Amino acid sequence: MKKIGLLAFGSKDSGGIYQYTQSIIEALKIDSARQYIIFCNTDDTRFDQCEIEVRKIDKPRNNIFEKVVRSFQQLLLIRKPLFFSLVERNVFKDIDLFLSPTISAYPHYYLNTPFIFTLHDMQERYYPQFFSTYERCVRWLSNRALSKSAIKIVCESQYVKNDIIKFINIENEKIKIIQSPPPAELLDYEFTPNGANRAKAKYQLPEKYIFYPAQCWFHKNHIKLLEAFYIVSKEYDNVSLILTGSQQNNYKSVMDKVDELGLSKKVNHLGYIDYEDLPYLYKMSQMLVMPSLFESVSIPVYEAFALGVPVCCSNVVALPEQVGTGGLIFNPDDENDIASKILCYLNDEKLALDMSEVGINSVKEFNHFNYQKELLSLLPL
Repeated sequence: MKKIGLLAFGSKDSGGIYQYTQSIIEALKIDSARQYIIFCNTDDTRFDQCEIEVRKIDKPRNNIFEKVVRSFQQLLLIRKPLFFSLVERNVFKDIDLFLSPTISAYPHYYLNTPFIFTLHDMQERYYPQFFSTYERCVRWLSNRALSKSAIKIVCESQYVKNDIIKFINIENEKIKIIQSPPPAELLDYEFTPNGANRAKAKYQLPEKYIFYPAQCWFHKNHIKLLEAFYIVSKEYDNVSLILTGSQQNNYKSVMDKVDELGLSKKVNHLGYIDYEDLPYLYKMSQMLVMPSLFESVSIPVYEAFALGVPVCCSNVVALPEQVGTGGLIFNPDDENDIASKILCYLNDEKLALDMSEVGINSVKEFNHFNYQKELLSLLPL
């Protein structure tokens, strides 16, 4: 029986990749034809009650010399386990194939073990200003080395597949488009009045609010959303904006913009939200707004669809492909266009209800059984 290593080293601060990893594990853990082992950090407790084997190990932090050597390994496509301790070698030695849901070379690339990985986007090619020179170099090295060494590459949209072919010169047959469904617990989530009241009190939620769950990265476009919300607030004084996600590199600018626009009483950044509370924050909102400048596939859009929440989002990259007729789309560079789409929902409750029903129907086609079949088609027996 083949042993498949599922790499789950991503933290809660890693954004949608955290949920993406959950969906992969949910889909594969019911497969009895292979043995699956989850690898995660020693302080990660989310898999403690999992039905499959879990091995915990902290990813080592490389010193400058090790980073330089490993950069040359990736540049020259050299796959040797330099700097691996005996503990690392032993914990990974029986794995036949690794499945990595993120851009990471550890440990599979260096161990010269077959692997499949997901390349979520190549945003640095379109918005280099959002990345330092070092970050762009790291992404180029990693994307190239992993793509050329993997037995298969997974992505979630035709847009990203085209980018992989264009920028890395990878053959079409090596890339598989597999869209990840919302986590299973969202599709069957049971709402209770007590749960709603608890979440409302815990996060001090207002009666009416627009919801945007996203890390404060530059491409998430919080600034333009705030400018649009300023326009909306002039017409709807009783509507707030709730932001969630970790305080990444653009957080200070976001909060400065809140103060500049005089929105401090109407905009609340809640930071990281416990995952069990997240469905309530969606469900009690007026809508999900997704103003991102670059998104291969947006997990929050699927989460909103699954929970029957109206969606309006950017008309960029693969978002129109993902949303279809299930939401309103706007130009993310135009605060007036963003505001107009938000106002469409606030002014027309029937439109909001109709769109939410389209969204629900669109994710009914997703199920973890079909997702599992697509993933299993990539794996050796």
